[in-house]
Amino acid sequence: MRKIILPPIVTVLCLLGIYMLRKFISLTEMHLGNIENAGYAIAAIGVALPLWGSHVFKQAQTNILPYNDPDNIVTDGPFRFSRNPMYLGMLLILLGVFVKVGYWENIIFPVIFFAVANWWYIPFEESRMRAAFGDTFDTYTQKVRRWI
Repeated sequence: MRKIILPPIVTVLCLLGIYMLRKFISLTEMHLGNIENAGYAIAAIGVALPLWGSHVFKQAQTNILPYNDPDNIVTDGPFRFSRNPMYLGMLLILLGVFVKVGYWENIIFPVIFFAVANWWYIPFEESRMRAAFGDTFDTYTQKVRRWI
């Protein structure tokens, strides 16, 4: 069993990065006007997706920790339209905060999270799912996209 830094911790570190960058470095303001309030809505959707996904995991009686062996393939709830709604939600939180804070340099943190999730966490989890469920998982991946 390989222990990894849990994705919510990476999300919090990225949020701290946004705060620290804004606090200590002169940044380029985006001047989004009223659209910056859309950041709240984006972040709210971002909070809802992982909560919904974890609720569906609990109903399916499967583990939520990415380094544990998978128990079941979950295809209900948000998993009908995204294989990774929890990562999508965390990315949306970061994008929402980026929009609300309104500084171009902060885009680096959603990009970092996306890169880590897309090329580290998700391939690791998908390889475990493929090993455990084979063709059933492959069929699911053909029907449902990785992100949206």
